[in-house]
Amino acid sequence: MPDTLTSARRERVAGYVRNAASGEVLRGALIRVDADAQVRPTNDEGFYALVLPMGPHRLRVRAIGYTPLDTTIVVNARLDLTLRLRPQERVLQAVQVQAKRDERADLDPAAPQMSVVRLDMAAAKSAPPVLGEVDPLRTLTLLPGVSTTSDASSAFSVRGGSFDQNLILLDESTIYNPSHILGFLSTFNADAIDNVTLYKGGIPARFGGRLSSVVDIRQRDGNREEFAGTASIGLLSSKLLLEGPLPRKRGSYILAARRSYADAFLPLASDTTIRDNRAYFYDLNAKAQINIGTTGALIASGFMGRDLFAVQNAGFGATWGNRATALRWQQAFGGRLFSKVSATFSDYDYKLGFRAEPNDSANWVARIVSADLRIDETWQMTANQRLSVGGEFSRNVFRPGRLSPVGDTAGSSIRTREVEKRLGLSRAAFVNWEMDVGTRLGLQAGLRYADFARMGEGTRYRYANNAPLVWNAALGRYEPGVLTDSTRVPSGTRMSFYDGLEPRATVRFSLTPQHSLKASYARTQQFLQLVSNTNSPTPLDVWEPAGPFIRPQVADQYAFGYTGQYRGVELTAETYWKQAKNVLDYIDGVDVFLNPRLETMLVQGEGRAYGLELFARRAEGRFTGWASYTLSRAEQRFPAPGTTNGGISGGRWYVSPFDKTHNLSLVGSWQWKPKWRAGSTFVLASGLPATLPRARYWVDGFLVAEYGDRNSSRLPLYHRLDLNLTRQYRRGELQFGLINAYNRFNAQSIRVQQRNDNPLVADAIQTSIFGIIPSLSYAFRF
Repeated sequence: MPDTLTSARRERVAGYVRNAASGEVLRGALIRVDADAQVRPTNDEGFYALVLPMGPHRLRVRAIGYTPLDTTIVVNARLDLTLRLRPQERVLQAVQVQAKRDERADLDPAAPQMSVVRLDMAAAKSAPPVLGEVDPLRTLTLLPGVSTTSDASSAFSVRGGSFDQNLILLDESTIYNPSHILGFLSTFNADAIDNVTLYKGGIPARFGGRLSSVVDIRQRDGNREEFAGTASIGLLSSKLLLEGPLPRKRGSYILAARRSYADAFLPLASDTTIRDNRAYFYDLNAKAQINIGTTGALIASGFMGRDLFAVQNAGFGATWGNRATALRWQQAFGGRLFSKVSATFSDYDYKLGFRAEPNDSANWVARIVSADLRIDETWQMTANQRLSVGGEFSRNVFRPGRLSPVGDTAGSSIRTREVEKRLGLSRAAFVNWEMDVGTRLGLQAGLRYADFARMGEGTRYRYANNAPLVWNAALGRYEPGVLTDSTRVPSGTRMSFYDGLEPRATVRFSLTPQHSLKASYARTQQFLQLVSNTNSPTPLDVWEPAGPFIRPQVADQYAFGYTGQYRGVELTAETYWKQAKNVLDYIDGVDVFLNPRLETMLVQGEGRAYGLELFARRAEGRFTGWASYTLSRAEQRFPAPGTTNGGISGGRWYVSPFDKTHNLSLVGSWQWKPKWRAGSTFVLASGLPATLPRARYWVDGFLVAEYGDRNSSRLPLYHRLDLNLTRQYRRGELQFGLINAYNRFNAQSIRVQQRNDNPLVADAIQTSIFGIIPSLSYAFRF
């Protein structure tokens, strides 16, 4: 039948783009038809769909880390076509010639998205690893618009947002705390990860629930052709990965495990205070895929990670961990319709044990459990139009904390205390439409509706004047409101309800095939907040859902940018403006530990962030790498209602805890010999904001410090150089690393301490995490 928009007969061409060596799908591969008449990226499952006129067509297929494919097909009927790309060798003259015009899905001028970066593991491994461990999340912090908050934390800020404003998904399951060793490493084993996609603006309508960004992490599918494995050992941990095809090659599987072994050496210490301690982490990744016909699959994946740290002599211990599972069914119908149904489950728990008195100990435990069901339908309407619709339902259970004595409770001075659980139900529906108008103009528009209901059973508190937090003008500070009453809300009854629309849009205008301008707008909502009064998350942080007095955060972001390619170098430049309402901060002297009424400690106001991001990347040849620079500002303000100068810092704008004016990253990798590769990373950034005292007074015989405005000071300039050297063997790889090569002790915090011999003299005490750190690791493939 003829297409509804043209008299020429058209047929669909659909299928998967796969790795020719392993058979794994390639997500984000870019397919260009003829003279760029159509440009289509593969979806998150490696599937593509084209609608082409009858006759011959030239297809050019590109993917990061793979040799480009240039082929011709003849369309005379509906066609199921699998396209296979070969992994790219590191040093080949032919590859260098083809790299003169290498299109990539994330930075390609013809791609409809903007503010999107796709990070493959080959690029992540080019950056010097931390103690021999390649860390995908830490590599993201070397990209424009992304910054870290601490050397000892895998948390990151995107365009001035807090770390809880980043939605982190592992095979569509939410990961709430992606950290090992109190944040020194992330929980993601790079051997088991296929790629990482960061959406920091122009977020597709299918994603929601966070204000600033989405980090979509996909595990590898496993080798579909033959059994293979990798084993590695480093100074910090060892890893093992096994993969292969299922019987009769009906699918594939992958298993990966990683464990640190500091605890294996502690018993060898002669000092009993060290010998009895325990410290380790481990994580497990698993995934299996079963084919359903030629265009469908049933996929099950899982992840489990845990940390334990215990100082026996001090009677202190902490353990935390994530569990995530996903079951997904996907199927293509007729080449134009791609259906996907996913069910995911996430479980994050954390526990603290401590000794209150010589014979009295206590445990503090908390947990977050979420279950989600998602439906996603994508329809290739015409050759140049694609429509996606879908919805999701989520159930979240938060257990903020339970404190209980250990052992003999009768003689314990500790009484059991528990903050009641919070239950939240959320729903969302979305529609997204993409259209190419000729070869110069591309449009993408989406709309997402989301709601959130805080459900009973729970306690509803009432305050005088309906104000859980009031401004005391005489003392110049916030104080908890007066509690007047409380009622019990039965199970299944709504305590509060919020909803809203989230429009999204992106426009691309191609100046030439190699250069384009892009603009985007996105509104996002966030119904869950991380209650933490530090710049770095800890296992003891508390998540609090929106409720009767805590409104969801809402942000509007505008971005304008340029994407281009020049002599094998990919270039992007973007400016953005983001404004938000109902952002959170904390009153002075806040205590969130086992606090059942957090609304008396939190203040909500408005925020704004704006900046310029520059990025240049060379991905082919003997020397590869990228340069990233961000010039930005992130501010917030919390004026007290009904006052002219009341509120935090007098109700004026002040920089947020995540503001970094300048942030420069240089990453390079040089294949200086066929079997030797050297890499380096240099980072230079403004210090994070800090609140320091500006004066001191004697009051009734006590020396009292007076602090300046919130975040009015800054830590010293941050800079660091990391180096690595890799020797490749036929089936192995030996890697040497040097973190902080010139032993710079960067300030993570500063506190002011008065001298014991002269209280009128104070010293600024700087806290640094580490100096120079060497690393060594060896990986063997079999």
